[in-house]
Amino acid sequence: MRHQFYLGGIMKKVFLLLIVLMVWSTGSSQSCLPQGISFSTQAQIDNFHSNYPNCTQIEGDVQIIGADIANLNRLNVLTSIGGTLQINYTDSLKALSGLNNVTSIGGHLMIVSNNALTSLTGLEGVTSIVGSLWIQANNALTSLTGLNNVTSVGGELFMGYNTIITNLTGLEGLKSLGGQLGINSNNNALTSLTGLEELKSIGGNLGIQSNATLASLTGLEGLDSISGYIWIKNNLTLTTLTGLDYIDAGTITELHIFSNPILSECAIQSICDYLAKTYGYFYIEIHDNATGCNSQAEVDTACNHLSVENLPFNDIFSLYPNPSSDQVNIVTSAVPAKGQLSILNTSGQQLIISQITEPKTVIDISTLPSGVYFVRVTNDKTVEVGKIIKQ
Repeated sequence: MRHQFYLGGIMKKVFLLLIVLMVWSTGSSQSCLPQGISFSTQAQIDNFHSNYPNCTQIEGDVQIIGADIANLNRLNVLTSIGGTLQINYTDSLKALSGLNNVTSIGGHLMIVSNNALTSLTGLEGVTSIVGSLWIQANNALTSLTGLNNVTSVGGELFMGYNTIITNLTGLEGLKSLGGQLGINSNNNALTSLTGLEELKSIGGNLGIQSNATLASLTGLEGLDSISGYIWIKNNLTLTTLTGLDYIDAGTITELHIFSNPILSECAIQSICDYLAKTYGYFYIEIHDNATGCNSQAEVDTACNHLSVENLPFNDIFSLYPNPSSDQVNIVTSAVPAKGQLSILNTSGQQLIISQITEPKTVIDISTLPSGVYFVRVTNDKTVEVGKIIKQ
């Protein structure tokens, strides 16, 4: 009897302990603040846990806006933010340590005008952002390291006015973007888009504008579709559009390439496909770039010999000798109506133009420098392109 009473007492204590643990577990992690919360002082950050015990999942927006906020360490109890997270206009905040346990953001992530922020370290737990990602006017920010585990952004990605970031390293995990990609406005140290190699799709426009040191679009080679226009404007050191080669032209709605003073190479596959298939025919704007990309006609000309190094003439035409040091012969089985022959260099410039009036046309190439050239034969219905080598 005594033994039974003893066992019964133990069981009762175990049961009570389990109840306590369940209550503690439930009470230690809970949703809270559906109306959101705004922090404007360091004291509010430091007192968060005591003011809101067991609050780990904020349902609403979180605003961190305050000149004296120097660290977010006391926010380390947070695991999720249901709304938008804004970190704006702080003068003392250098890193985002304290947000390490946040894994999801249900709205936008906006990091704007933080004068002392040098690192995004602290955001490593975030894997997805339901809204947009804005990183703007953070003059001490050196890289995007800290966002490495973000795989999707539901809205747009906007980068602007960040004066010392040189590339987009830190976004290596990003695979999809629901809205537009905007690399815009005075990213004055940005030289490449390295870091976006895994980005496959954009659900909006692609805008690259006013980046004074951006010399290359390297980093966007994996991008295969967008759902809007391409806008390339006022990038002072950009020379080529290489990097955008693999975008499906059918996903481009408009094309705007202008005011890039040394941009000379625009005849990449996606752009040529867009021009050739007249997608958005009335929405093409190409001007005020360097020779080779200064007009739609120049890009069309360069596109005509893109990827034709191994493309022979069809049975109607033959070309010989090739290679040659002095002249080449173009022979046709029938004189084409309105036939014209052009010799172009690899920049798409027409060097020699001749009308085809007989079955055999002889072209003198003796004055051309040694190298590779393209021969284009056109009539009122077709265009044929081949390659010759001048020895």
